[in-house]
Amino acid sequence: MKRKRLIVMKFGGTSVGSAERFRQCAAIVARAAKYDRIVVVVSAMAGVTDLIFKTIEAARHGDSAATRTHLQKFETMHRELIVQLFDSTRHAAANDFTSEVLSQLQNACHALSALRSDISAQTADSLVALGERISAWALAAYLQQTGSSAEFVRAENVIVTDSNFGNASPDIEATRKQCEQSLLPLLDRGIVPVVAGYSGANPQGKSTTLGRGGSDYSATIIGAAAGADEVWIWTDVNGVLSADPRICPDATTLPEISFEEAIELAYYGAKVIHPKAAYPAAEAGFPVWIKNSFRPDVAGTKITHDARPANSPVKSVTSVKDATLISLVTRRDVHPVELWGRLFLRLGQEQIEVLFATQSSPEHALGLVLRREDAARVLKLINTVFRMELAQGVLNPAAVEDIAVVAVLGESMKGTCGILGRVFSAVARREVSVIAVAQGASELSICFAVPASRGTEVVRAVHDEFFEQIGANIPLCLRPNHSMSTGAQ
Repeated sequence: MKRKRLIVMKFGGTSVGSAERFRQCAAIVARAAKYDRIVVVVSAMAGVTDLIFKTIEAARHGDSAATRTHLQKFETMHRELIVQLFDSTRHAAANDFTSEVLSQLQNACHALSALRSDISAQTADSLVALGERISAWALAAYLQQTGSSAEFVRAENVIVTDSNFGNASPDIEATRKQCEQSLLPLLDRGIVPVVAGYSGANPQGKSTTLGRGGSDYSATIIGAAAGADEVWIWTDVNGVLSADPRICPDATTLPEISFEEAIELAYYGAKVIHPKAAYPAAEAGFPVWIKNSFRPDVAGTKITHDARPANSPVKSVTSVKDATLISLVTRRDVHPVELWGRLFLRLGQEQIEVLFATQSSPEHALGLVLRREDAARVLKLINTVFRMELAQGVLNPAAVEDIAVVAVLGESMKGTCGILGRVFSAVARREVSVIAVAQGASELSICFAVPASRGTEVVRAVHDEFFEQIGANIPLCLRPNHSMSTGAQ
C-alpha cells in the first residue's frame, strides 16, 4: 500500500476569524484528510492575542473598567462563535471549555490588579496563547461534528522548548519524542490532531511561547519533528507576491521562491512567513506552501531549496514603511572602532534588530537603519552607553530621520549585470534622493533608504521597472485577484 504523505496545515488568524471561516478550514482539512495524513496547527481568532495583551496591561495598571471591557470582548467573541458553529450536542461542552479558559484569564487579571506589579514572562506565557487553545479546541470539535475524526491536542504536550519565556526556542529531539507519543498514534488511527499554535512547554511542563510568528513556527517545528513531507500555511493571500498589491495592483503571485528569498522578504516587511519559521523546514528539507484559505483552489507559492528561476532577475520588491535612520558622528581625531563595537554589543544583548548599517569618512560616521518602533530604545541606549563621550564632545548628539527602507530581492540577481543601475535609474526618474544603501555579499538583496514620504512611490517605480512588461504579457483572466489583505497572521 502506498504510504500517505504527512502534511502539517497551519491556519492563521484571518483564516479562523469567524464561524464561516472555521467551516471553510474544516472543509479544507476534511478534503485533504481523505488522501493524506494531516496535522493541524491553529492561530487565535484575528485580534484575540492583541486583546489578551491589552487585558493584561489594563489589569497590571489597575484599570478595572478597561480590564472588564477587554474580558467581556474576549468572552463575547468566543461565545458568539460557539452559537454559530455548534449544534446542541456540542454546545454545552464548547461553553464549558471556553469558561475554563476565560476563568484562567480572569483570575490572573484579578491577581494582577491587586498586586499592581509587573507580570513575569512566565506568567504572561501561561495567558497569551489562550486564544489559540480555544481556536484549536473549536476546530477539532467542529471537525467531529461534521463527521471527521479529529482530536484537540495541547501544544504543551507536543512542542518542547527551553525556558526563555516570551521567545522560546524548540528542542527538536525532545519534540520528536513528544510527537511519537502524542501525534503519531493518532495519525496511525486516522485521526487529525489539532494543535494550538504559538506555544509549547519547557522540560518542567511550564507553558512557553515562541515569540512573533509563533504559529508559523509551531507548524514547521512539528513538521521537522514529526517527519512531515510538507507544511501548508493557510493565510488570506494567494501566495508570495512580487509586491504589496495595495501599492502595485499588477503584482503577480510567485510560483516558487527559495528559503533564503523567503527569509529576506519576511525580514524586509513581506508578512508571509516569519523568518525563524523557515529554518526548521530548510534544515529538515521539506517545502513550505503559502496558500489562500479564502481561495483554496489557487496553487499558492512553494518555498523550497531548489526554486525555479523567475522570468525576471528580481523576484520581489518590498519595504519597511516605518523605519528610522540614526546617524552618529565622532570627532576626526577619534578612532571609533571601539565605540561602534560597544554599541553593537549592547544592541545584540538587547535583541534589537538593525535592518542595515552604513559607515563612512572613514568610519567616523555610522548610520543605523532600524524599525521605527525600536528607535526610542536605541536612542536611550546610545545616551547610556556613550554618556561620557557625549558629555566630552567626542561623539556628536545622534541625528534622527524618518525613512522608508526599500528591498529588491532575488537570487538570480547574483552575477546579473546592470541590476543596480536599473534600480537607481528608476528611483532617479522619480527625483527621489537615496539616503543610504546596502547590498550583502550574497547579492540576494539590495536595500536602500529613502524619505518616508516617498517610500510607496519608489516601490511602485522599481516594481514597474522589472515587472511591467511581464505583467503586460499575462492575460487579464489569469492575473491574481488582489482584493484581500496582504498580511499573514
